[in-house]
Order: sequence, then structure tokens, then C-alpha cells
Amino acid sequence: MAKLACDIVTPQAKFYSGEAAMVVVPGTEGDMGFLVGHVPLVSALRDGNVRVQEEDGAPAKEFAVEGGFVQVDGQKVIILADKAQAL
Repeated sequence: MAKLACDIVTPQAKFYSGEAAMVVVPGTEGDMGFLVGHVPLVSALRDGNVRVQEEDGAPAKEFAVEGGFVQVDGQKVIILADKAQAL
């Protein structure tokens, strides 16, 4: 199965970089999930948890983020967060 490239970036450094089957982010209007081929999107984020599922059926890696934005282009998800930490 094709995967998305996923980066979580803070003002200090690139916090996470990997490939994912699915990425779920805390949008301002609710959680949003992304798979390969998702239409291009830029959206603001609220404070919450990002879930990165690297393999189908595998447990997701979780990261707490504070604010920021997400950009999706169908092949890559870039999360620009004010702060991030692994859970």
C-alpha cells in the first residue's frame, strides 16, 4: 500500500519524519484524517493530539501539538506546530 510522507516541524527543529498509512490531526473544526491521494488542503490546528499510523492495523504513534497549521498535498502531510511532544 502507498504511504504518505509525514513531517512534524516546530520552530526549534524537525520533530518527526516518517511514512504513514494514515495521519489524523486536530483541526479547528474537528479531527481530520488523511490517506494517500487526499485533496490538497491547508488548515489551522487546535491544541490536541496527532496520530500517525505507520502501518495498517499497527498502533498509532501519538504526539501532542500546540497550535499551528497542517498542509496536505496527497503524497505528504506537513504539520507546522508551535510545540510538539511525544506521548
